[in-house]
Amino acid sequence: MKYQRAVSLSLGLTFIVMLLSSGVLYFIPDRGVTAWSAWSFLGLDKQQWDNLHINLGLLFLIFLVWHVYYNWKPIKNYLKVKKEWVIFTKEFNFSLLLVSLFMIGTIWMILPFSFFVNIGNGIKAINAKSAGTPPFAYAEQATLKDYTILMHLEYADVAKKLEEKQLSFKANETLKKIALNNGLSPQKLSEMILPKGTKVTLPSDLPVGLAHKTLGSLEKEYRVDINRFIGHLKAYDIDADRMISFKRLSKEAELHPATLYNM
Repeated sequence: MKYQRAVSLSLGLTFIVMLLSSGVLYFIPDRGVTAWSAWSFLGLDKQQWDNLHINLGLLFLIFLVWHVYYNWKPIKNYLKVKKEWVIFTKEFNFSLLLVSLFMIGTIWMILPFSFFVNIGNGIKAINAKSAGTPPFAYAEQATLKDYTILMHLEYADVAKKLEEKQLSFKANETLKKIALNNGLSPQKLSEMILPKGTKVTLPSDLPVGLAHKTLGSLEKEYRVDINRFIGHLKAYDIDADRMISFKRLSKEAELHPATLYNM
């Protein structure tokens, strides 16, 4: 086997898979949302795509170093002018400037770099809305018994509902495990458990995926009077409207999201 060819081909294939995982992670919402709705793409969930991206990134780095080793001679020639070593050639300066521009623009969130970040965040928010958000963080990891307590339900009533639907479950099993054993998502299982028409009240802690939601969307998702919230914020000289996102409002008010949420 010719190792130089194998390294180049491996580098290319690894890059293709990394490109795919990057695209997937660009569009999908936070892990809390995807775990709740049992989201998957090509049979892999969010955590698996994260793991794939990390390990393929490591493999890409290894093959990249190996590739540089095999191509060190032409790379050295890129840094020479009239057979003399010159690191800051025109080509190197161009590459350095381009990479630095992308890094600084992304860190400082200036146009056009902020545009692509915001587009991704917007798509994540849309996907989060369609997928649905859990009533509290890591709700899928709560046992059935704990979930009924946190949602102010009687366990006996919940157990009766699930038995009528011929679902297998145990009180000490997590919602995720029960859902998986019965071919459901934790979200669908929760809908079966909660009384029909029940809306989840605003949690005491920051809800999962709140950052990209508008204040108006909170009124639909939770039993809250958003006009009362807006009026309350005006007392603190914070101007808000139904269409503003929670993330943008906290940034404009120069407050930590948790502080604004508590207010």
